[in-house]
Amino acid sequence: MILVNVNTTMLWQVINFLVLLWLLKRYLYGPITEMLKKRAARIEGDLNAAAEERKEAEKLKEEYEAQLKTARSKSQDIVEDAETRAKKKAREIIKEAEKKAENIKKNKIAEIEQAKKEALAQLRNEVASISLLAASKLIQEKMDQEKHKQLIKSYIAKLDKNKLGELQ
Repeated sequence: MILVNVNTTMLWQVINFLVLLWLLKRYLYGPITEMLKKRAARIEGDLNAAAEERKEAEKLKEEYEAQLKTARSKSQDIVEDAETRAKKKAREIIKEAEKKAENIKKNKIAEIEQAKKEALAQLRNEVASISLLAASKLIQEKMDQEKHKQLIKSYIAKLDKNKLGELQ
């Protein structure tokens, strides 16, 4: 068995210990626990704010991605529209070139026809002048009908058959 000797010193030590506990609880433990509670609340608030900001950042990221997708879609539409307009313009240019070519062809055909008419007129003039020359020779030689036919045949044989074929 243990015997405890209770004396006044021990009693004062117990009283001092109890007073010390009361002082620590009142002036140290209470403010420290209050400070720890405030700190915990502040940390929890910061974590909640960070979570909210993260959600907001994700929302902004999704919005930016949607805008980027829309911008890409619009740019693709613009490119397709430009290609369509370019193809249309190319077709118009080709049609215009074909029309110009057709007009040039018609003009050249008209020029050829005019040249044919002029060549034919010139040939008629030459035939008329040769006919007059032949008639004058005929008169000079006093030809008979048979010599006249031979003269005309020899003249016709001399004419270039290719030129007569082009003029018709």
